[in-house]
Amino acid sequence: MSETSRRYYALAILTLAGALSYLDRNLIVLLLEPIRADLRLSDTQLGLLTGVAFGLFYATLGVPLSRWSDRGDRAAITALAVAVWSMTMAGCAWVGTFPQLLLTRVLAGAGEAGCIPATYSLIGDYFPRPAQRTGAMSVFWLASPVSALVAFVAGGWLNAHYGWRLTFAFMAVPGLAIALLVRFTVRETRAVVVLRSATMIGVFSELWRRPATRQLGIGIVLLYTLWLGLAPWYAAFMVRSHGVATQELGVWFGLIFAVAGVIGVATGGYVAKRWFAGNERGQLRACAVAIAVVFPLFVVFLTVPGKVPAFMAFALLMAVAYLIFGPTFALMQRLVPQGIRATSLAVVLLFANLIGMGVGPQCVGLLSDLLAPRLGRDSLRVAMMMVALLALWSGAHFWRAGKTVEAELFE
Repeated sequence: MSETSRRYYALAILTLAGALSYLDRNLIVLLLEPIRADLRLSDTQLGLLTGVAFGLFYATLGVPLSRWSDRGDRAAITALAVAVWSMTMAGCAWVGTFPQLLLTRVLAGAGEAGCIPATYSLIGDYFPRPAQRTGAMSVFWLASPVSALVAFVAGGWLNAHYGWRLTFAFMAVPGLAIALLVRFTVRETRAVVVLRSATMIGVFSELWRRPATRQLGIGIVLLYTLWLGLAPWYAAFMVRSHGVATQELGVWFGLIFAVAGVIGVATGGYVAKRWFAGNERGQLRACAVAIAVVFPLFVVFLTVPGKVPAFMAFALLMAVAYLIFGPTFALMQRLVPQGIRATSLAVVLLFANLIGMGVGPQCVGLLSDLLAPRLGRDSLRVAMMMVALLALWSGAHFWRAGKTVEAELFE
């Protein structure tokens, strides 16, 4: 196999590994209502299940695992992470109470924490040139829509025929196969393992002291709070407000996330490489505008009458949302030294996931329960709209990051 072929093979396998790391979270989004009905849970409990239970362990364990990634064999770490969360996901077949399900979410968060920082850093080394890296990062972030397609379409069908517990168990099987492929066919690119790296205080200081990384980091945290806060509630909203069945939801959401996600990621990568090549300020300003547009699109999705118009609005929303991933995370790699890439991403994602997963879904659930006595089933709609306002705040920080980004690039 040639060096070029080896690079693109590694990108494909690592993208699949990334997709599997999102699979569990997409399944939870789809299956919240069946889980709620089966275990008789409140919206507050669902917020805890999709928020703190998963996010706390995912975010906090991401930091030490990313430190390991900056020093050790990133392919081996990725393989281990995928295998661990796959086995814990399979354990959902035996849960029968809320505490048991809560425990599986905690263990899944622990397993998934090691995947994204390691793969993110490894792909950056496989594609060292800026234009190549932007393209590779755009391909890598296709993991999210690919995962959504599999989770929603296959998950919806499996749930309709076998129930939500066995759906989790069946969907865990591919993870073990991918873990073996990563372990034995993807190689670490570093010739010498790094034994020393910056302290955590040093990494945080590096990110905070420079305006571009500080503003970009805050913008990402706010954006993740928006996405992770609202994502678990999309299916619940469509069920309550439009009466859509789970299997139908799976087909619609699978197609929307796949088609709109691929279009958004591919368009964002193409625009960054074609129109803003060498213009990093322009890339961040374009991302800022796209993020700000998300809020009015959410308003349309949450208020338009009829399920088909709602799905169409959601498709447009997702296409715009996915525009920013490739350019944003490619620039993040160029804003920090090579030796702390995985750790710097983990530090940003620590806050993004602690706040996003820990506060976001819980906030929506609490607001929905508080508004329910006055608004009835519309309480979830209003709660989601309130959290969607974060798009405007996040976009403002992306815009500010563009002011100094070109002076702060390492490569």
